[in-house]
Amino acid sequence: MSRLMNLREAIEALAACFNDTDLYERFSWVYARDSGELIDNRFFLSCNADEEEDPVEDERGGEMPAYAAEHGLRHYLEAATFADVLSVQKTQRPLSTLEEFAAALKHYHEQDAFLDLGQFASGECAGNEPQAGISRELYAEYDLRLAECPPERIGEAARASAALLQINVAQALARCRQLPMSLGMRVDGRARDRIEAKFADLSLPLERTTHRSLAWLPPEAT
Repeated sequence: MSRLMNLREAIEALAACFNDTDLYERFSWVYARDSGELIDNRFFLSCNADEEEDPVEDERGGEMPAYAAEHGLRHYLEAATFADVLSVQKTQRPLSTLEEFAAALKHYHEQDAFLDLGQFASGECAGNEPQAGISRELYAEYDLRLAECPPERIGEAARASAALLQINVAQALARCRQLPMSLGMRVDGRARDRIEAKFADLSLPLERTTHRSLAWLPPEAT
């Protein structure tokens, strides 16, 4: 199976990470071909193991994975930097298209600077209201709610909610009696898994709303 990706696949692979830490653990470098439009290019996302296993020397005297060299690829950007470019673009334009992401990446690669659409340097975009159904940065975000709780489990639900929300049990108990109750707003994928697992252990499924990472991805059923 080929490990080469088109631009859309490469962006989606990075956006599928839980957060920056997860991305750093999964990916190291983004490799691409030198010629042609970025949107028509082919990419390889290397992990740390790829970088360490039988590297070959590139034309500049550096090292790269043999797989990248065999397919005529060159260092493009570190994966974390590639993701930062996508995140800055998305912060300014939450509904960015593939073509707009390509323009932002090309600008950074050529200018060593983020593409400012009039809101980045000023910090104006930081105050923008989140776009409904779209995450604020590169990775998906989730809202979690406890919508139903059998009377015999209210005590357990209150204790779990109190620990999660850092409130006292009496406050949590009152909220559990007036459902639905929010257990997380725009949390990342790792926090989602942790919260859902905690309440699954109590046989209390949660309602989930997904704020997807990229505008072209289909909405996820709740």
